[in-house]
Amino acid sequence: MNTYVVIQMENEIPAKTTNELLVQHISEAALFTDAGFVITACNKAAADLFQYGQQEVLGFDITSLISTYTATNGQPLSIKHTAFIKGITEYINKAGKKIPVHITRHAIAPYTPTGGYLFIYKPLDDDQALLNGEEIFQWPNNRPGEAVMLFSKTYHCLDANTNACCLTGYNRHELLNKLLKDLFHPDEAERSLPEGTAWRPNEKIILEKKMRAKDGSPWHAELMLQQLADGRIFSYIRDITKQKKTELALMEATREFRKTTAQLRELSDHLLDIREAERKNIAREIHDELGQQLTILKMDISWLHQKLQQYEDPAVLQKTGDTLQLLNETIKTVRRIATELRPSMLDDLGLIEAIEWQSKEFEKRSGIRITFEPGMAHLPVSNAIATSLFRIYQEALTNIARHAKAKNVFSNMQLENDQLILTIKDDGIGFDMQTLGIKKTLGLLGMKERTHMMGGRFEINSKAGEGTTIVITTSILSDDTATPQTDI
Repeated sequence: MNTYVVIQMENEIPAKTTNELLVQHISEAALFTDAGFVITACNKAAADLFQYGQQEVLGFDITSLISTYTATNGQPLSIKHTAFIKGITEYINKAGKKIPVHITRHAIAPYTPTGGYLFIYKPLDDDQALLNGEEIFQWPNNRPGEAVMLFSKTYHCLDANTNACCLTGYNRHELLNKLLKDLFHPDEAERSLPEGTAWRPNEKIILEKKMRAKDGSPWHAELMLQQLADGRIFSYIRDITKQKKTELALMEATREFRKTTAQLRELSDHLLDIREAERKNIAREIHDELGQQLTILKMDISWLHQKLQQYEDPAVLQKTGDTLQLLNETIKTVRRIATELRPSMLDDLGLIEAIEWQSKEFEKRSGIRITFEPGMAHLPVSNAIATSLFRIYQEALTNIARHAKAKNVFSNMQLENDQLILTIKDDGIGFDMQTLGIKKTLGLLGMKERTHMMGGRFEINSKAGEGTTIVITTSILSDDTATPQTDI
């Protein structure tokens, strides 16, 4: 219509004949009512739309054309409301057919005897009616081509657009006889839907459901539901079948990855056990066999050296003396290698004693001062845990000697609620934790893996210039019922 003409008329006090002329010269369907919303003029387009004669509708209340389908609590929609300007609703023609229309209302001096309201109607197809909707149908991302459905309070389908029909495989008439639950797949374990009392004003509820099309094929949908002011439920439906397949594939890949990781961890644990057993066997062989043979050889060389004293041959005595000294050094080296392979005190005396010995040995070799506070006199733990903690402690000290440039190391062991906590802290240069992932920190990785293998937790914290702290926490498996004694 010509907006300029309407504005001009709003500023004048029109005569009834003027209103009639106005309606007749509008190309779209138009009705004019008085201030009480009684129809006083109808153009041919409106008569054709509603299938009434132009004179037949005169005297009708404007709401008599409205479909009861769009009524709220038995009252007509708010086209009589002072604030109403435009909206989308359903009207019913003389034959009883419901017509979705866009309605625009213009006030033309309704406060005067000849004034009233001009109503202009524009028919919509089913998709436009559902997608554009009344003002309460405002929904994010509504665009032509998306699937939308309208349900009653009890989730009976009241209307559906073409795309909803395409998704479900049903035609519009078939959907009108369906409950929303009827569209769910039988595998859908939880089929409950929000009750009417569960909704809050303007609340939108998003559900993911497995659906079944008319031909029985399964598909997945994301349903975004919103309850309208009159209790009906508007639903925007998105096909997420591809997304679900991707998620399921990702979940399966994740399960396989975790399974593979667990198998690799078990293999690594087994290899470590084999290595420790080999270390123990080699250490025993070196200590018992090689050490014994070197001791016998030393005794023989010592006897020979004593016997050669009577010949007073300085060169021979010097040679045998040097040989005895070399044998002594060799015996010490063999003992050191055997001990480093597997400290016998770890098996004979226990974890605390082995860590104390390791601390003293490390201090001698590196010059870094070690302070170890065990917090208990004896700790009965399983052989596997004792071995893992001892190796972690060894690796931590090795890393400190190589990288930390520390002068002091402070370590302690505590027992809290059957949780054994080993803490190792140095005063070295530290590092930026953000670079941890890009460094070749095989030592740290080994410590972390050993901790995970015994079901523990590995934590590391460091700052540049502030040193590094490592904390290993694991539950203990006592070899006996003895209670650890705390030092006083």
